[in-house]
Amino acid sequence: MYKIAIIFFLSIFLVGCATEYQPNSFTGGYTDQMTGPNTATVEFQGNGFINASKTKRHAMRRAAELTLERGFDYFLVESGGDYTKNVTIQPSVSCNTYGRNTSCYPVGGGSVSKPRTQLDIRMFNGKTPNESGYYDARYLAS
Repeated sequence: MYKIAIIFFLSIFLVGCATEYQPNSFTGGYTDQMTGPNTATVEFQGNGFINASKTKRHAMRRAAELTLERGFDYFLVESGGDYTKNVTIQPSVSCNTYGRNTSCYPVGGGSVSKPRTQLDIRMFNGKTPNESGYYDARYLAS
């Protein structure tokens, strides 16, 4: 019974752990790395409680913030992609004894999808071109 209570409270805790917009941590988040004076790779890693479209929005937000932090006005997404890692969670076994009878059953288990978006960006100054792939950093960061 003690094991079931722990699993119950752990699952309640994890339900509140959807990946927020934050630097990468235990529950996911963003990372970025400058690859040149005006180029960078931005990544947002989600956990099992966020969908792929939200990881993309978070990656775009981080790209916009990084562009502004580096003193640029807009960025071009040169390449990127959305990826999903499927993780299988093995169930544990719980057994209860009632008199002479013992019954065992699996607890937990299943699979979890963890979405990730990666963007390779190039940052520029000036007016944002009205062309596909270019994004105004101030607009996206707000």
